[in-house]
Amino acid sequence: MGHPYLTDEQLENWKNLKGTVKSSPNYIDVVQGIWQTITWYYAPHMWRGYVFPQSFIDEFLRFFYFPLNQVYYIIYIAIGITLLRYAFERYVCKPLVNWLELTTLNKNKFPESAWKCLFYTCTWSFNVYLLSYRYNYFQEPYLIWDDWAPGMPVPFDIQIMYFVQCGFYLHSIYGTLCMDYKRKDFYAMLLHHVLTMTLIFVSYATRYHKIGLLVLFVHDISDIWLELAKALHYLFLRKGGRKCPRWETAANVCFVMFLLSWFLFRLYWYPIKVLYSTGVVTAHRAYDKGCGLYGFFNSLLWILCCLNIYWLYFILQLLFRVLSGSSDGLEDTREDEEAEPSSTPTSSPTKNLLKERLEKKKK
Repeated sequence: MGHPYLTDEQLENWKNLKGTVKSSPNYIDVVQGIWQTITWYYAPHMWRGYVFPQSFIDEFLRFFYFPLNQVYYIIYIAIGITLLRYAFERYVCKPLVNWLELTTLNKNKFPESAWKCLFYTCTWSFNVYLLSYRYNYFQEPYLIWDDWAPGMPVPFDIQIMYFVQCGFYLHSIYGTLCMDYKRKDFYAMLLHHVLTMTLIFVSYATRYHKIGLLVLFVHDISDIWLELAKALHYLFLRKGGRKCPRWETAANVCFVMFLLSWFLFRLYWYPIKVLYSTGVVTAHRAYDKGCGLYGFFNSLLWILCCLNIYWLYFILQLLFRVLSGSSDGLEDTREDEEAEPSSTPTSSPTKNLLKERLEKKKK
């Protein structure tokens, strides 16, 4: 009896796939393993009879399982998160920034960072609980594909994590367009939110939820330190030019933690734990089970990796400015320089001249 999804030739070539799966890979193993797998996967004889886009659509629908009622849950959660954020910014952040007498510009920036820091802290803490006490996906990512099957049941606690995260990034698209402070990487942020939401949605529907937990785990931790550092930095400068150095010191400490977490989690653990598992392990351990969408899913993950490297440019730019003394503090290099609105409007020379002539006429 033949395989329901693969041809005899594809199965035979899968058995001849070179390389082995390593339980503790390094960067060299990641590069070599992915190169060998890509060379095998995209060989011409593996694509006989493949007609794009029909073959891709057939493959996508074959593994896609996402009941419509669960889509409604995500939409409701996104609306709930948006309302919760509005309430948080109005009833918590607004009184706080007024009491602290922040500058007008920082009053506009602080609520966004405070909200994101709170959300990421909650979701990442729950993810730590899942990966530490419920599942061993982080310790043994090479085993997560062994029991994969199309439409396999997703544990309820992982469902909660997925629906909340997908709802948050659906909200984030609206937030970036209508609520957040506009920055230079506006379109990159929109791409990031759409990409992340697509990854979460597709990974759940195709039952790649185990790897999805790892993606969220290695990314959210650096967002916590980033938003905390920004929020503390916004507390540094007050109205009238007053400064509170202790907040800037705390922000600098958080920035160091953010920098370390970025390199450790996004630039080390992400390739080692995620890209190696999806790019190499899945080909060796799940391809014969019909674990499809290999190229599509890995392409999304690699785009996310490229965005991490893209944002590294801004991080290093900020670090250079701080170390070289060309910046007084942790000014976000993605933000255009803006002058603080003055409480008393200044008169132009033309207005002064008109004022003098009016006074002479009165005399």
